[in-house]
Amino acid sequence: MMNAKEIANAWKEIVQIYNETRDQTSAATMCEIIHKFGVKQTEEVFATIAAIKKHDGRIYGANRDYMNSIPIDNEIVEWRSGNPVIYAGLDDIHTTHINQLITELRKLDK
Repeated sequence: MMNAKEIANAWKEIVQIYNETRDQTSAATMCEIIHKFGVKQTEEVFATIAAIKKHDGRIYGANRDYMNSIPIDNEIVEWRSGNPVIYAGLDDIHTTHINQLITELRKLDK
């Protein structure tokens, strides 16, 4: 399981990949992310972000269920000053786009 610093650093890199590929499809972006991190780490990072955004209804349905099924470190999702994930640019990708990327991740994980 990844620690908070690893999740934060991975999310920053995912944001960078997203920004570099935003003119492409969500599938192309997710392929780049998986190429960099692999499926399991990508799942863990997105599951952590989704858990932090648990009250945001824009991650919903099968995507929310999928993210909730992935084991994460529950301490990493706490909104507290010592958590580096909170400062990793959680809102640098709009939650609707995060949901679209999770949809692509689900497709690739089958």
